[in-house]
Amino acid sequence: MINHVKHDEDFFGIFKLTNGEEVLAKAVITQDNNESLCFLQDPVMVHVVNKPMSENKVMRGVGFVKWQQLSDEEFFVVKEKDVVCIATMSREVQMLYESYLMTEGGYEPSSSKAGYHVKADKSMGYIGTTEDYRKLFEKIFKAKNNP
Repeated sequence: MINHVKHDEDFFGIFKLTNGEEVLAKAVITQDNNESLCFLQDPVMVHVVNKPMSENKVMRGVGFVKWQQLSDEEFFVVKEKDVVCIATMSREVQMLYESYLMTEGGYEPSSSKAGYHVKADKSMGYIGTTEDYRKLFEKIFKAKNNP
C-alpha cells in the first residue's frame, strides 16, 4: 500500500515506474481491495533534446511528450506494483506541465481559456471599462452647465 501520499486528493506527481519510465501527471491515489491505484490524468514523459552548437557547446532543452502517444485517453490507471517511487512536481515544473497541456489542447498560454486570467470584479478594484469611462468623460465635458 502506498501510504506516504494522501489518498483521494489530487496532486501533481512524478512517478518512477518499474520499467524505468518517469511519468509526470496530475494524479489521485485511491485504495481498492488493499491495493493502491494511481489514476494519472494527462500523463507525459520528459523529452530531453541535445543539439551540438559547436565543438565545445551543446544546446539542451527539455520538453514533454504524451506518455501513450497513440491514445486519445486522458486517464490511465497504474497499479501500486508498477510504481518504484512518487514525488511531487516543483512549482516550476508544474507550470511548464500545465503550459504544455494548454498548448496541446489548442489554447495559447496567454488566452483567457488557459486559466491564467482572472475576470476582475469590484472587490479587485474593477469599476468599468475604458470605453465606458471615455463616454462618461465626454458627456461631462460636453454638458451645457460645464464652465
